[in-house]
Amino acid sequence: MDINGLTVSTWLADLGVWPLVIVLVPNLLFRKYGQAAGTKRMSSLFQAIAVFVITTVAAFMVEKQLSDKYLFLAVIVVAAVMYLFRSRVFPYRLKCAGCDAKLDFKTIYFMDDNLCPECHSRKVAAEEAAASADSIAGEITGDAPETASAENSPEKETPESENDEKETIQ
Repeated sequence: MDINGLTVSTWLADLGVWPLVIVLVPNLLFRKYGQAAGTKRMSSLFQAIAVFVITTVAAFMVEKQLSDKYLFLAVIVVAAVMYLFRSRVFPYRLKCAGCDAKLDFKTIYFMDDNLCPECHSRKVAAEEAAASADSIAGEITGDAPETASAENSPEKETPESENDEKETIQ
């Protein structure tokens, strides 16, 4: 392979947008998991940006008939930026954050908490217990929840037409 030629740049430029499409298609699957996959969805977008930059530089090299050296320089720069932001670009863990058990593909690729099913169920149970304790504490101290309806409030307002009727009766 001739490093002064355009072999790699031409190959990447001939691929067109397909590398970007291949990286972005799994991103559509993240919608299924909602907020539980927000961090990993953003990481796949950062990875897609890196692929876009590299393929764009390759197309530019072919158009301007520049050497592959510049493409390799661009790859090194993109790799360095990705390394600096590696916690945001690669948030994937192979083992559970709670018990160090091996994780399945769905949890590795989609779930932000990086917990095995047992640890995840314990976490959810603990969050529900904390939420119920907060609501009980609010009832004891007399704090009304924000979702209370106007009918349950002690200062119920009467419509103006009822006020007018009361004044005419008196």
